[in-house]
Amino acid sequence: HPRRFLTLFVSFYFLSMRAGAAVAVASAVTVDVASHVESPVAALKQQFSAVEQQIKTAGQVTPGVYSTVKKLQKMVESIIEPAILESHASDQLLVLTVFREIIACDAQYKKFLSGDKAKAQAALKSVKTEWAECGGTVEELKQRYAECLDARDVLVRHNNTICCQEFAVCSSPTGYGDCEVVKLERGFAGCNYKDMTGEECFAHAKALVAPLHGYFSNQDKKYEALRFECAKFTAATKAKVAECAYLQEAVNAKVMQTNEQAEEFNQAAENTEANCRTACAEYQECRQKTISAYQKVVGPCETTSSYGGGDCVKNRENDRKSEWEATQTIACLLKHYCTGGKFEEEQVENCKATIDSYHLAVTYPKVPEEMPCEIPDCGRCPGCDECVDRPYYQYETPCYGSPLEEVPVCMEEPECPEWCDGSEQPTSAPTTAAPTTT
Repeated sequence: HPRRFLTLFVSFYFLSMRAGAAVAVASAVTVDVASHVESPVAALKQQFSAVEQQIKTAGQVTPGVYSTVKKLQKMVESIIEPAILESHASDQLLVLTVFREIIACDAQYKKFLSGDKAKAQAALKSVKTEWAECGGTVEELKQRYAECLDARDVLVRHNNTICCQEFAVCSSPTGYGDCEVVKLERGFAGCNYKDMTGEECFAHAKALVAPLHGYFSNQDKKYEALRFECAKFTAATKAKVAECAYLQEAVNAKVMQTNEQAEEFNQAAENTEANCRTACAEYQECRQKTISAYQKVVGPCETTSSYGGGDCVKNRENDRKSEWEATQTIACLLKHYCTGGKFEEEQVENCKATIDSYHLAVTYPKVPEEMPCEIPDCGRCPGCDECVDRPYYQYETPCYGSPLEEVPVCMEEPECPEWCDGSEQPTSAPTTAAPTTT
């Protein structure tokens, strides 16, 4: 049998796994059959060689040789086989322990995906829904506000028209405090006392203003009607102005709420994306370290001598299989000698044919594929602009930046502005022909 490098692992493995790093420390007793260092397998081979030589010389198993054969069988069963099986179990445990660190990386990342990431995305969805609903309310209020402004402007136009008509009636009071003076055909009433009595003169003067009968009453009714309409439109306009101001405040309050939700969403979206990038980087680093440690433990690695060896599981696995096959071949031959057999060359091959080392095969779990890292694009929610008032007469501008602070002067001031100059004026009464006195 060829001489080989033989390693028996008889101690323990200390595993330290932290942040994806795996460190394996192994303590071993190394026996080189080629050297003079004694080991159970080396002693077995040496003594078996001597026994084999004695059997060849004597042609049979003598009582002294039989005793040695039994001792060698006990060495195989109680020392060598348990040591090989224990070494196999230790390496299998080492492989599975290091492999679990790779699985732990995947499990930790899956926990992040189903935990923190899922919760963050659910919270984002909730905030975005609230933002969308709030934004819809803003648009609805803006539409109502715009309609209010349109209605207000219509009232302003009607109010200004009616009030300016009222103003025009008394736009130029006379020095006597009259709003209207009607010029008669004769500007005075006289009395010829020679020819007429006082009653006749009065009758004559009364006849001069007789054509004005009912005129002032009608004009007064028209003026009162205009004054009533002006007051009505003024009240309605002021009410509409107040309504629009309330709607403006409601719009801007809702705009502020919407913008706060947009800011909350945008900040949360930025944090979620950053957390996903960090978790992904940590996961990839964890995988890289643990897989590197796993590959280093598993091997194959460089052998330490021409007979085998090497500080990795695959090399030790191959050595154990060779040691097991050699040991079991010797055990088979020893059993043959115990039954009174003699040395036969073909028996060696018969023993080898019955030996199998499948139970010493180490299971190497396949490294799972790395999970893809997906950094979500959460998007951003835009803010809303506040809606401001517009001047009463700039109808082409739906939302003007510098609203009028006061109502038009025609509504509250006694002087009519320039745009009222073309207002309809009341019709003057026809001049009357009065009899002249001589």
